[in-house]
Amino acid sequence: MMHEPISLIQQWLEEEQRFGAPNPQQAVLATCTDDKIPHARVIVIREINDKGLLFFTQKNTRKVSEIKNNPSATLVFWFELKQREIIVEGAVTPLTAEENNHYWLHYPREAQIRFSAYAPTSSQVIPNKNILEAKRKQLDQEFQNKALPISPFYCGFRLKPERIVFYAYRTDELSDVFEYVLINNTWVKQICSP
Repeated sequence: MMHEPISLIQQWLEEEQRFGAPNPQQAVLATCTDDKIPHARVIVIREINDKGLLFFTQKNTRKVSEIKNNPSATLVFWFELKQREIIVEGAVTPLTAEENNHYWLHYPREAQIRFSAYAPTSSQVIPNKNILEAKRKQLDQEFQNKALPISPFYCGFRLKPERIVFYAYRTDELSDVFEYVLINNTWVKQICSP
């Protein structure tokens, strides 16, 4: 059931990349605090499939706390080169330990080391960046010839879309806008006024 709008997200990502965008899979993730204060940050979407959009982070971050307290979020992709935007709204669920392990094992070694160096202090005030550089160097030497175990701070989430809006901007300001809304497990496509 999820296939049509998910395929379109993937198509727009691929088209933006072909036009020369180096990282079209980056999106703004918006969550909300308990006090209903919005909070947004750029993240990387690691995988898009019929189950949803996957992203990874550190367990002690503000975004994880906000997702646990309010498991609804919005993702916004902006494709500057093609002048397009995609808004994805939905429920966010944590990945299982097995899924986290799977993705960790497929994460490049350099990224595993970088993540393990900064994850314990992510979002915290630190005296200087040398602490992170030293930790990265120490991990690189310690695990030079062996696999790095999964970081206890590594966690993934899946945003399962409930509404997806596609904007294709036009210079005459009559942009093409349509949305898919999930109703009774079926996607309903609607044209919207810009």
